[in-house]
Amino acid sequence: MTVSRVLNNKGEISETTRTHVLNVMRDLGYRPNRIARSLATARTLKIGIVVPSISSAYFGSVLEGAERIFGDSGYHMLLCNTAQNTKREYAILELFEEDRVDGVIVLSSHMPQDELTLYLSKQRAAVVLNSDVEAGIAGHVMTNERNSMSLAVNHLLKSGRRHLGYVGHDVPSYAGRERQRSFVATVEEAGLSSCANRMISCDRRDGHMTARQLLERAPEIDGLVCFNDEIAAGALRACLDLGRRVPDDVAVIGYDDIFLAKLLTPSLTTLRLERTKQEVGALVARMLLERIEGSPTQDEVMINHELVVRESAP
Repeated sequence: MTVSRVLNNKGEISETTRTHVLNVMRDLGYRPNRIARSLATARTLKIGIVVPSISSAYFGSVLEGAERIFGDSGYHMLLCNTAQNTKREYAILELFEEDRVDGVIVLSSHMPQDELTLYLSKQRAAVVLNSDVEAGIAGHVMTNERNSMSLAVNHLLKSGRRHLGYVGHDVPSYAGRERQRSFVATVEEAGLSSCANRMISCDRRDGHMTARQLLERAPEIDGLVCFNDEIAAGALRACLDLGRRVPDDVAVIGYDDIFLAKLLTPSLTTLRLERTKQEVGALVARMLLERIEGSPTQDEVMINHELVVRESAP
């Protein structure tokens, strides 16, 4: 009982006794058994994280913010990469359920809403970022994609662009679906001609060749919105290959404002969240900790974007 009080910093105990116990632990090289402790406390102090791509600069920054909060609270993150594979996402969530992690965070899930709802309903606590899940199953942090795309399209229209194109992401996700829908809706609301022939999707690593293919197919394009900054960087190279001057012939806008965006030539106009990516990660982490403790203060947070105007689309 005395050792337990020292380890858990609970109960009244003299400083002399505490020091003696700590010295003995040090001499013996004693370390608490986390498995045994979890059986006694029903807590594992582990958080399961599902991320579609660990190589993404965007998700890396989000995870950095989350890790600071969990670390300060004594929790450890178990990071699992789905590689944008839905079957792997199923398997990871099943593993987290079997391991009885204290909570799960899912970033940009590619699972259908009913499937994700089913899997998360079996977890102790859950929060999702830009993922479709039924209300009451998990905390939601979502980005306002309709608002962000409106900012991008209207900025291009104000600069005189009338033939707009979009290079999207070829995997199913909330952001990918909503950005494309919002692009079409905003273009139609502006009374412009159909943009069906001026849209294309690609892997984020293939923005260069995909954007080139689109510009060759629709040479009238004078304004291009890309799903993220990595694809937009490829689009800048495609314009260079084709002798299309940026921004004189084609204005280019990306998403996420990764650290390389301002270092490109020309520097990239982009959309960034009104909170930093690290702040978003911290928000997600705090929301999950509240749910673990059984005292959630909010179920959904919507985050808007702001337009960062640089040389590629002044």
